Amino acid sequence: MTGQPIAGLRLPRLPAAGLFIAAGDLLVLLAALFLAVALRTWINRWLPIGIHSEMLSGVSIAVLLLPLAYAAAKLYPGYGLMPVERLRKRVTVTAMCYAAIIVFDRVAQDGQWSRGILLAAAVFSLLLVPVWDGIALRLLRRWGWWGEPVVVLGAADRRPAVIAALRKNAELGWLPVAEGEIADRPPAAAARGVSLAIVVMPDDVTAVTAATDDLPYRRVVLVPNMQGVPNLWVSARDLGTYLGLEMRRNLLVRSNRIAKRSLDLLLGVVLLALAAPVIAGFGLATVAVSRGPMFFTQTRLGLDGRPFRMWKLRSMVATAERMLDAAVAASRGGQDDWDRAMKLRDDPRVIPGVGHFMRRFSIDELPQLWNVLRGEMSLVGPRPLPDYHLARLDGAAGRMRQRVRPGITGLWQISGRGDASVAELQHLDTYYVRNWSIWLDLHILARTVLVVLNGRGAY
Repeated sequence: MTGQPIAGLRLPRLPAAGLFIAAGDLLVLLAALFLAVALRTWINRWLPIGIHSEMLSGVSIAVLLLPLAYAAAKLYPGYGLMPVERLRKRVTVTAMCYAAIIVFDRVAQDGQWSRGILLAAAVFSLLLVPVWDGIALRLLRRWGWWGEPVVVLGAADRRPAVIAALRKNAELGWLPVAEGEIADRPPAAAARGVSLAIVVMPDDVTAVTAATDDLPYRRVVLVPNMQGVPNLWVSARDLGTYLGLEMRRNLLVRSNRIAKRSLDLLLGVVLLALAAPVIAGFGLATVAVSRGPMFFTQTRLGLDGRPFRMWKLRSMVATAERMLDAAVAASRGGQDDWDRAMKLRDDPRVIPGVGHFMRRFSIDELPQLWNVLRGEMSLVGPRPLPDYHLARLDGAAGRMRQRVRPGITGLWQISGRGDASVAELQHLDTYYVRNWSIWLDLHILARTVLVVLNGRGAY
């Protein structure tokens, strides 16, 4: 039996995706430096301090060396890195490079460069470089320039699931072009320069390990049968003749919990101040067109299963809870929608106009920033579900989600919102808790902005 090609895949037409990202990095870093100089020039109106051309040329050369560090971190193009790991590497490398530049300036040339410009450029770069990285990946995928071909070999019963996962997580950049058994003659794709094989391991790995030695691929990724095991922060450990996998359980580290709570408080205060006029405006609009209170509150379960009162702007009629059964029956395709995702695409209880608008752009969720400041919720976490929804989850998933504070946004919101089924929501919540890190939270927050503006999956 020979390896079989996988149909329905458009391979990249351009092998230079890394050059495109690097060129954009240079422009973004220059823009960050320009903004830093502009900020310094504006400040100089009150604190006149000269900016010399020699100083700017030296800083520019130092800053434009950053792409070399990105290349050393294998970020060009960065195939095989999920978005959270790309974000962590981008921010870490950028911060370390600017720290090195500042130390060099202090030690080697006695502070000839402007420390204010360097610090401002560092802040702008830390914000703009990850944004550009996300935009670049989106453009490359749209143009068909992103990804490298891979061959998927191994256990026939699990290969389709792995292939589906690779296609779903297109940001990874591994495009399956052929599949087969490990002992197969290399597929025709291998003759066209495919250098990576993904081997789906069966339960008996002894014979498979030896067979992988004969594969003609420069890189081999082994996929063990360990579905559900934390995978974002796993490190390989050499245990003599055995392979060990070290899994970091970040939520058990006190400093991580403090960092997550600090992020909630810092952003929560700022966001609530910005959101207050929006909440007031839509609240008044709600009571103007629909009889009933401005806010909707409901008891939900939070950290460690403790109940709390969750706040929302009311987007449905005041009698919505009593009308649920009738709404499911009256909604077009209502029973199917409810059984799959416990949401109604065409919910007759939603207030026409203002209610639909609030739900489309998640404006009704803004009052939960108050729950965040009170410590009952987090900006990011599993959604606090009503009792009838919790009853649909299995016991282990219900206990898992209670290990963290429920969130205003989470993996469910950036992975389809109302289009995600109950099973998918359960899987995403479990993945989040097992793989939590501050980088995952930052990635979800950034993606939430794009998803909310898009409005897809909200009803």
